[in-house]
Amino acid sequence: MSTDPDTDGGTRMSELDDDEIVITGMGVVTPIGASVADFWEANLRGRSGLRFEDRMDLSQLPCGWVAGIIPDDLKDAVRERSGTGPGGAERSWGDTLMHDALDQALADAAVTAPPARAAALVWARVWPGPSGSFPQDYAPHLRAQAERYQAAGTDPVANAEYLADRALPPELTDVSEFQAEVAAKLGAPVLGTRLEATCSGGLRAVAEAARLLRLGDADIAIVTASVSRSTPYVLSQYGQLMALSRWKGEDPAQASTPFDARRSGMVINESAGAVIVERASHARARGVERFHAAIGGWGLAVGTGHVTAPDVTEVERVIRTAIDRSGLTPDDIDTVNAHGTSTKLNDVTEAGALRRVFGDRLAEIDVCAVKSLTGHGSAASGVVETVAAALTLTHDIVPPVATTTEPDPKCGVKTSLTPVERPVRTVLKSSFGFGGQYASMVFTKAAPAASA
Repeated sequence: MSTDPDTDGGTRMSELDDDEIVITGMGVVTPIGASVADFWEANLRGRSGLRFEDRMDLSQLPCGWVAGIIPDDLKDAVRERSGTGPGGAERSWGDTLMHDALDQALADAAVTAPPARAAALVWARVWPGPSGSFPQDYAPHLRAQAERYQAAGTDPVANAEYLADRALPPELTDVSEFQAEVAAKLGAPVLGTRLEATCSGGLRAVAEAARLLRLGDADIAIVTASVSRSTPYVLSQYGQLMALSRWKGEDPAQASTPFDARRSGMVINESAGAVIVERASHARARGVERFHAAIGGWGLAVGTGHVTAPDVTEVERVIRTAIDRSGLTPDDIDTVNAHGTSTKLNDVTEAGALRRVFGDRLAEIDVCAVKSLTGHGSAASGVVETVAAALTLTHDIVPPVATTTEPDPKCGVKTSLTPVERPVRTVLKSSFGFGGQYASMVFTKAAPAASA
């Protein structure tokens, strides 16, 4: 690396080479818990957050009758503590989720004073808004655009006057306001980056935050992502792809069974996650007493093959890149936090790539799959599952995959119906998405915060 000072006169790049990038704060809102403690307990107990979707008529869809839904009491608690609703801030549900997860992470990281420099903010949000996820959202949006054009044309002053007395819906305003609100919370400017990388977006956001820290562009970074997309429009889209679970049994928890011979598709959910990432020296300087995990290396790729089908070669490549850039070998990986969507193709492809990387040793590596309990939260899953990976390192426990009761021999990965207590030094985490998006990352135990 260069030994030149960075552009704002901060730390020299050479001083960053050996400075660990660590996770100091975490927050989640999921169907199995709206706090890190509750989320972790549910993982260890195998408590599912999946239920039959009874908020809309899905009887004509060929699949997708089950969803990961945040219980109403948790929703009320999230809205109350986020200051959203009557008498509070007007926010979309997706932004409410992100704010709550972020508030948890900031409190966990004990970020109480404004950073000396601008903080990095990397975020991803999948939401039903004017993009067309819900007709009730985007049809009025297009109608309002037409009315404004007829009234004001293209003249900027006339448009400003036309909009002056009209309130924009939160689905539009929070697109730009979120970054400003985060800056206000911190009391410092943010270097904002919004990522669109489908279901790999959350893990890519963690990688981008780590990259900015390693470059010296910031001392501390905020990563957050949310999803709220259980709408007839979205479900019909996935239904056309036949990508959703076709489970019709009595127990909806069995709708998501990663690496199981019975798996029939994924279950979508509503969720959010946030992590605070910073250089270890910066965290120690502000008095942080413990680190959740350290970020090793990562591998990213955009494939050129099928738009929805994962490619085993690309999956293998990003896994090998993540391990290599961590300065490790496949023999150094203790456990895998899998993408594990419960689709026929993804699970066998992911397992095939793991077999290429680990060979016969794959049979000995404990694998967990959080989506078995939460369902699939698109970009939010990568952040939520990063929290699970960090907790695995902290507690030396690999969560069970409680729904995988008939392991598919075509996958051949080692899952357990009960928690596995064992020393864990390293966790490999992967996330993949439609459009040929691939991401893998290695997390390791961090050095004690008190050490210099």
